[in-house]
Amino acid sequence: FMDKFVKVDAKHYVITGLQSGNLVPFRAVKDGKVLARRGKVGEEVITYTDGGLVEKVNKVEIDPDTGNPEWVLMKANEHGYPIVDEYGHTNEWIKDDSDFMEEYVPDKSIDGVYESVDGAQIFVPVLMDSILVQGGEEMFVKAGGYLNITDLTKIYGISKRDFDDTYRIIDELNMQKAI
Repeated sequence: FMDKFVKVDAKHYVITGLQSGNLVPFRAVKDGKVLARRGKVGEEVITYTDGGLVEKVNKVEIDPDTGNPEWVLMKANEHGYPIVDEYGHTNEWIKDDSDFMEEYVPDKSIDGVYESVDGAQIFVPVLMDSILVQGGEEMFVKAGGYLNITDLTKIYGISKRDFDDTYRIIDELNMQKAI
């Protein structure tokens, strides 16, 4: 089934899709909780997408801005327990130390659980099974997922399931004129 995936340059995909009107951007806010811990340098972290497919494999590194190891995050439910998919995956991902400190605050009611302080972010839908390429890295995103395009230099994909677990849509945007 991997042969159905099309390799695309993330930024080019977004810009041409917005210009043509094929991609309709929208704003959403993160309202899900995460479990977070400092990673161990060299630790391998696997992020999964819909259907149990490996979306991305990364290793924990030292954040050059802080000198500290990156954080490993995992989606949590409202009680602070890991959200597990139908394949038994807990779906972890890595966040730079400096970004984590800016984007998350501890949940006062559950130890080890954090809440996002990010404001609205901008997304577009993924229309076809894609291998997104940006900065030499590849990320698999199935059709029906989304791309976070808030910062066009740091585009990343998120599966529909993960988006539904984590975000709440606010409104649609008309960005054609802004591109």
